[in-house]
Amino acid sequence: MIKIKHLLETVEPDDGKRIWVESIGLTRDLQEWCSVTHLLSNLGPPMTIWRWYQDHPEGYEYFRGKYHEFLSQGPRRKALTHLANAGLQEDFTLLHQGDDPAHNSATALYEFLTELQTSCPPE
Repeated sequence: MIKIKHLLETVEPDDGKRIWVESIGLTRDLQEWCSVTHLLSNLGPPMTIWRWYQDHPEGYEYFRGKYHEFLSQGPRRKALTHLANAGLQEDFTLLHQGDDPAHNSATALYEFLTELQTSCPPE
């Protein structure tokens, strides 16, 4: 099962691996303090889209569409397929830094992975 949480939310036993999915990096201290087990910044939205969304928080649908276009192209497909399949077999949590719990990078990635799960053959 895939969960979504803000980076600073309480760590729970069923979080599984805690995966940072924002385009910006984290300091080692913050990674340890927030129990981040993996940094997948390369799967985060491109900085131009991320910055645009920071300036236009009402534009989630546009942000989500552009981010999904980005995820659909290029060399990330294998990693995304693996992550989508892993979400069917184990628990992990996608971590974000956004202010809105329903509209953020992790939610958009979760939505993409969920769509991918329906069309990907099991590994």
